[in-house]
Amino acid sequence: MLAGLVATIFLAAPSFSSCRLQNPVQDMSSVVVIDQFRAPKCEQCAGNRGLELQLESAQPILAASDGVISYTGEVGRIKYLVLSTRGNKKITYGRIAETKLRAGDVVYAGQQIAMSGLRLYFGVRESGNGATRGGAQYVDPLPYLAGFTKALNRAVLVSGSAVDQGNNPTIHQC
Repeated sequence: MLAGLVATIFLAAPSFSSCRLQNPVQDMSSVVVIDQFRAPKCEQCAGNRGLELQLESAQPILAASDGVISYTGEVGRIKYLVLSTRGNKKITYGRIAETKLRAGDVVYAGQQIAMSGLRLYFGVRESGNGATRGGAQYVDPLPYLAGFTKALNRAVLVSGSAVDQGNNPTIHQC
C-alpha cells in the first residue's frame, strides 16, 4: 500500500520541462535581465541564485504560481517575499518595495503580491536530488518563464493576458 502511495506521489509531481510560471511582471517586453543565474559551486560560494531584472519603480509584482506565502521580511535590509507552491517549489522575490501579504496568505497565479523597486530578484528553488540546507536547491528560473531569451537579455510576454483564468493548467501546477 505504501509503495503505491509513494509511486503515485512521484508520478504526480510536475516535471521541469512541463512547468511554466506566470511572469513576475505584466509587461515583460521592456524588462532587461541585468544579472543571469550563476550556480554557486558550494552552498556558501559566490554566484547568483536567481535573475536580477531591471524594472521601473512601483511596478506590480505578480505571483508566478498558485501557492502560500511562506516568508515576508528583510534580509540585510532587502525586502523579500517567498511563495511556496503545491509542486514543492519556493519562488523568491527580492528587492521588493512593499507588500501587504503575510506568511500563510494564499495567492493565485497572476495576483498582485507586491510593488517593485528599480530591480527585482526572482529565484526558484526545487526539492530533489542535490538539495541544499532547507531541502531545496536553487535552479535557473529562466526556463520556467514564458518568452525569456538569454541571447537578447530581454523578456517578452508570450501570452496576451497577465492573469490566467485557468485556461492554462501548466501555469498553475508548478
